[in-house]
Amino acid sequence: MRRPPFMRTAAFVAVAMGGVGFLPLFGGPGYEHALATGLIVPSACAIATALDAARAEGDERAPLASLGRGVVLGLARATVSMITALLHVLRVGLCELWGALLYFVLTAAIGAVMGGAWGAAAGELTGALAARGRVRRTRLVAATLALAAPIAGVVVSVYRFRSSPMIFAFDPFVGYFSGTLYDTVIDAGASLLTYRLGSLATLAAALLGASVLERDDARPFGLVLDLRSNATRARAALALAAGAASVAVTLSGAALGHHSTTASIVRDLGAEKHGARCDVVYPSTTREQEARLLLKDCEEQLAAVEQRLGARGPARVRAFFFRDDADKKRLMGAAHTYIAKPWREEVYLQLGGYPHAVLGHELAHVVAGSFGRGAFRIAGDLGGYLPNPGLIEGVAVFAAPDDEDLTDAQWARAMMQIGILPPMQRVFSLGFLGDASAKSYTLAGAFISWMGERWGTEVVRAWYGGGDVVALTGKTWSELDAAFREHLGTVDLPEEAESFARAKFSRPGVFGRKCPHLVDATRRDADVCRDTQRYDEAIRLYDEVLAKDALDHASRHWRAQTMRRHGDREKGRSELEALASREDVPRTWRDRAEEALADADFIDGELEGARRRYEALAARSLDEDNARTFEVKRLATADPPAREAIQALLLGDDKRGPDVFLAGTALGRWPAATPEGRSPLASYLVGRNLVQRGFYEKGAATLEDALAGPLPTPRIVRETLRQRAVAACALDDRAALARLRSVIEGPDDPFRGASGGRRASTLRMIGRCLR
Repeated sequence: MRRPPFMRTAAFVAVAMGGVGFLPLFGGPGYEHALATGLIVPSACAIATALDAARAEGDERAPLASLGRGVVLGLARATVSMITALLHVLRVGLCELWGALLYFVLTAAIGAVMGGAWGAAAGELTGALAARGRVRRTRLVAATLALAAPIAGVVVSVYRFRSSPMIFAFDPFVGYFSGTLYDTVIDAGASLLTYRLGSLATLAAALLGASVLERDDARPFGLVLDLRSNATRARAALALAAGAASVAVTLSGAALGHHSTTASIVRDLGAEKHGARCDVVYPSTTREQEARLLLKDCEEQLAAVEQRLGARGPARVRAFFFRDDADKKRLMGAAHTYIAKPWREEVYLQLGGYPHAVLGHELAHVVAGSFGRGAFRIAGDLGGYLPNPGLIEGVAVFAAPDDEDLTDAQWARAMMQIGILPPMQRVFSLGFLGDASAKSYTLAGAFISWMGERWGTEVVRAWYGGGDVVALTGKTWSELDAAFREHLGTVDLPEEAESFARAKFSRPGVFGRKCPHLVDATRRDADVCRDTQRYDEAIRLYDEVLAKDALDHASRHWRAQTMRRHGDREKGRSELEALASREDVPRTWRDRAEEALADADFIDGELEGARRRYEALAARSLDEDNARTFEVKRLATADPPAREAIQALLLGDDKRGPDVFLAGTALGRWPAATPEGRSPLASYLVGRNLVQRGFYEKGAATLEDALAGPLPTPRIVRETLRQRAVAACALDDRAALARLRSVIEGPDDPFRGASGGRRASTLRMIGRCLR
């Protein structure tokens, strides 16, 4: 280890990994540090071992000796990398130790050993060729061969990324790459263990094989197999067995979750449908009606996106719908992140209700590929190989706006007024990734929408396709930024928008958070415990989260609410009251704490206190869905027949959560208990739940009864109309759709006084279905 190549490697690893540790999230043991180590250290070990083995003399030329030095070097340099991470802990603090160390061993440490072992093989080959006079520049050849395998591993991963749906990667040197920035819970699962069993089998085969090889410069490659004794024959047999195990793991990669192909994912999901332009792949357990709606939704949203962008997409698009987020992560790598691959003309999503909330956004990426650049058909510099994430996502948000209550322009104005609106040039660069996704996506969408209105979608398409926005618009970035801000100044904004914008957009992005992987994984486990009634364990895990990140308001809220309902009730109530009153807590979490207090009062029979809280929450909430729920709960506090049904549907009690079966029986009794013998509010609740569960015919009839009225609030009227439109779309009831559109666009527009986002999204949906 004291030889110059090895000592230089120690210095290189210490400097390189020490410098990498100053990047956000890379300081201290964890996923990012292990990933960086896997990219740097195995290659360094391979080069150093190859240079040493190529010039070894005497007994040191024995293959086992060279391989042993490579293995030891890999372990030693992985240790150096971990020491740099632990030193950074003094600066940034420690997220976790033992879990991070285990992950490091399974990924980068074994990768470094693999690098050293491969370097020994490269050095042996170089030395044998040099001995025969076939190689003159020994050091250059040895270093080139040493780098060949790590580079080949990256090439294979890039090839799989481009040629299949998968975005994750297992690599013998790097270990594991999760593939997505926004899925903060990194969990390779059992696939990492089986992959590294294959790596250990490869190392065992190499070590056992090297132990039965001897130097003989007269033979090809300068090696001869020694099988003269029973011991060497036994080691050779074991080497063959280990090699066979390694090959078996490699060949079983798709079954073990090491990689996926289009064919393997199609087989796993099990069902397909084909339309005029869409091919949908979905789980074979999906109901036939739901499967038909997946295809219908894809066709409708594809046409709508093309019309919005003024461009025709590919002749056919394939949409993969996975069972849930865990299934999607297992098969292609992204759990909570939806993915499109424009160059493959494919999108990847979880199953969702009709119409799917995100399908249009992902289809927009595919359509935008028709005017994108490079092999990946996206926007970016260097021929599309340096992505512009702001432009990529901004065009998709513009093409398929969501159904939030405020438009992107309204949210952007709110950000401007509270002083968190960044320069637009930063949004349309890699700086896009520095903020939380909600903020970056919203701003990019607002800016692209403004550009489309002012200069036309042809300019947006030209910019996406590689044009210079300054040349296309005739304005510098500073002038564009100023003009955009001037435009935002003309956008109407509800009174409460600023406080909700602070809550929605002030949270830092993943690179600005402390221990995001550990915090989110622990909170996920706590949520599971809460939902499965293991309340003490849930509270303990929430405490662990808050010890790492005191600003994790979700954990603070759920800890207090769990205590209020299922633990120390008075302490839980006190913590909820403190959370609701703190000015430094985002508005949304203060309101959630207030709602939890109101729910507790409702369950305890303190109906007047609950009513006041619900009334105040509904009056200030910008979220149409939340505000409507507050109104429904408030109405239940004053209506005994409604109380049982709404408590069962939305609240539950201290022993169990909401129960749709109990709610259904109570909803059935509710109308008979009224003087009129009917309840439009009960009909709305039943109809809405029927539509959301795919019973469109019965849901439509029940919602028609609700619309016969009178419904108690404008928000409930609007949601009844929206759900009736969903049912009409699903049933292809064009007459009902035309009637609903005339109501919304008529003089008695029920959306008057509401935010523009929900009205616009409802009309867009009706327009898609009538096209």
